Amino acid sequence: MLLFAAHDPGAKNIIRPIFEHALGLGYEAQFVDLATTRRLMDGNQAAGFLESGKPKATILGCSNNEGEWPLIRACKARGVPTAMMIDIGTLKKLDAMTPEDFPDQFMVTNRGCYKEVTELGAGPGTVVVTGDCRLEALSNSGSPDGGDLVRGHYGLNADSPVIPFFCSPTIDQSIDAFLSLAALLPAIDLDNPEVIVRPHPRSPQQERLESACRPFPFAHFDGGNAISNLVLLSASLFTLSMGSTVTLESLVLGIPSAFFQVNWEFADLDALYRNLDEVVRIRTEEQLREFVAAVVRNEGPVLTGNLESHRGAIERTWRGGEELMATKI
Repeated sequence: MLLFAAHDPGAKNIIRPIFEHALGLGYEAQFVDLATTRRLMDGNQAAGFLESGKPKATILGCSNNEGEWPLIRACKARGVPTAMMIDIGTLKKLDAMTPEDFPDQFMVTNRGCYKEVTELGAGPGTVVVTGDCRLEALSNSGSPDGGDLVRGHYGLNADSPVIPFFCSPTIDQSIDAFLSLAALLPAIDLDNPEVIVRPHPRSPQQERLESACRPFPFAHFDGGNAISNLVLLSASLFTLSMGSTVTLESLVLGIPSAFFQVNWEFADLDALYRNLDEVVRIRTEEQLREFVAAVVRNEGPVLTGNLESHRGAIERTWRGGEELMATKI
């Protein structure tokens, strides 16, 4: 049996395509959501869980709360090979760990992350750049045609450009960023744009952001997610985020996207995405105008540079998984 486990949404998203690939190949596999099975974030409980059935190998995500580490330690104590998949970068996720804690293998999505992990003490031979399995799976599935559904749900005119704006977990920053975007919209060359404002799912006090949106007729606050991100992206002229993997999802679907960083304190959030140096950062009014003008000319940024590593990511990651299963500890 192969065991897959992760806590954070991004960590679960990065390992799920490999879990599904294993099932498709006929392997017995179990996916554990640590956000709902919280007892396995306790070392003793994790050890007891493994006593009921020893996995052939364990593949884990890498979450901000370090929720996967008790399972890693329990697996290592019982001779179960372990791998950790890291999405985008390591920022603070490994800081409390020593190389003695590390899994047998790291699988990372880009070269910047490879550098970070090796600088923290992982042996270069234990770190593999696989690319982003989630983006490859999304690319393979294609983009749905959600235009009519999106426009009907939000009550939009057929000719109004749709611009989703994805916020950060910090509500004050989200309000500052939205108000900045609202002030700049008249300066861009678009007729009647409609902005769908999506709060971060972990953001508290979302009603404050909703109140900030209310005076602007073009703003549509959506904290309910009745429309999936994928469907919303498919109906968009372009997308903006304060810093989110949704930007990558947009780009891989061929929908221009950028990080919006005008008039709010973006440094800490931007640091989380420092390895994505190919993603456009908009930090001035002029850069916003240039970005929108390029989109209108059908020259807006899509998937380029280091993000191209998503192609073949599932095959490369599965190859690492096969090597892990063959490991004798």
